[in-house]
Amino acid sequence: MKLWRKLALVAVCLALPGAALAHLCNDVFAQAKDNLAVKVDVRDGQLRIGQEATFKVYLLNTMDREIETIGLEVRSQEFTATVKPSADWKQYPMLRPVNPKARQGGGKKESFEVTLKRNAGVADGKYKIELCLFNPKNKSQVFKTVDLDSAAGVLELPKGAAVKVDGAAEEAEWGKAPLCTDLYSYERTDPAKNRGYMVNKPCQDQARFRLSVDAENLYCLAQFGGGAGAAGDEVALYVAPGADAKPVAVTIDRATGKASCEKGAEGIEVKAAADKSVIECKIPLALVGLKGSKSFLANFTRTISSADGNKAVGYWRGNRESLLEPVFYGQFRLAE
Repeated sequence: MKLWRKLALVAVCLALPGAALAHLCNDVFAQAKDNLAVKVDVRDGQLRIGQEATFKVYLLNTMDREIETIGLEVRSQEFTATVKPSADWKQYPMLRPVNPKARQGGGKKESFEVTLKRNAGVADGKYKIELCLFNPKNKSQVFKTVDLDSAAGVLELPKGAAVKVDGAAEEAEWGKAPLCTDLYSYERTDPAKNRGYMVNKPCQDQARFRLSVDAENLYCLAQFGGGAGAAGDEVALYVAPGADAKPVAVTIDRATGKASCEKGAEGIEVKAAADKSVIECKIPLALVGLKGSKSFLANFTRTISSADGNKAVGYWRGNRESLLEPVFYGQFRLAE
């Protein structure tokens, strides 16, 4: 082999590791859009900032690799922020992925503690506050930026629900209840070849959900935009009284109208419209640990099973890796 060819071959070999590293690095930022969950933990059901407020910003990495170093910057003209990692974040500033099969996997949700102090002369009001997750080694490299209200994700429930579980879904019953829509599947960027990293994609068959409560019961409305699966179509409601509680799931079979729950099905009522396009469900608050709660966390999924045994799952919040972490659900607060 001629000398110049040998040198060219060596140069290519030496260049490859750097090129591969750059590709992996870029993948981290590309994956962050759908695989870096960011949530503000609002303990009293709403975010109030008087002269000062302290809260946690939770992070969950569902990528196929770790984020080697991550920082949080709070951007606001009206408030001064102090940010520090929680004491139990042992590997800070690394954020390990929760998938145990991923590189540096086996991580968990981690958090920053943020204190906001109102600047002098700033009046009461609604102000824009952004949470920016970035690479501290290069601040121009931003993983994700979200506004504080979106990260808190608080939805207000009307008082004194008067829902009749009959499958009719009257406007007078549900019109003021918050609408939860836009389900996403969690699949690879190249599903045909089963390769690439995981991303959220809008589900072809959608469902819309609403929740309402009274003193004794939680009510759930599910409305469907697509036909029932050939072998099964189920929706599930996940609820938890707080961010660190174990969620309880209530699953409803669309075809049969039957509900199941690990706590038992006593007191649960389900009624579907004749064409199965609407399902109304009543769930005792005591059964799912919400009795007396003024706020709670909730998430929804829809699973369509095909005749060959394949299942397509749609998620309202998060994905399969974060499904049992209530802090990343939507937070529902009773209207005052």
